[in-house]
Amino acid sequence: MNVIFKKISPLEGIVLILTLLFVLGTLLWFRVSRPAGGLTFVETGETGRTVSAPDQSSAPGMLEGEVLDLNTASQADLTRLPGIGEKKAAAILAWREEHGPFQVVEDVMSVDGIGEKILADIRPYVTVVTPAAEEGGT
Repeated sequence: MNVIFKKISPLEGIVLILTLLFVLGTLLWFRVSRPAGGLTFVETGETGRTVSAPDQSSAPGMLEGEVLDLNTASQADLTRLPGIGEKKAAAILAWREEHGPFQVVEDVMSVDGIGEKILADIRPYVTVVTPAAEEGGT
């Protein structure tokens, strides 16, 4: 083993050590890093409602078990939903700005370009939390 280290120059040793530190730092960063913003997670806490994990193949942009609140989701969040691109996400935000928060998920069908098919596609991945529901339903 000592013979191997005698065959490399001090500069090569430094490069080897720096490369090792870079690899370890990168692995550690991926291990502990979390997405910084852009994701909205919601747990509704509704009683009597069973929510099963949706099939991820139909919404590859969504995380397993992730549910977006239509009233707080950003345009980037909305574009991860199946069938929702930049234009429809912008239309949802514009509708929300003009009419206020959605009261039920079905209200999203009031947005131009969103019908029953898209509602059926996004239903497992969206919810609506109204300010009154967040305050305890008063």
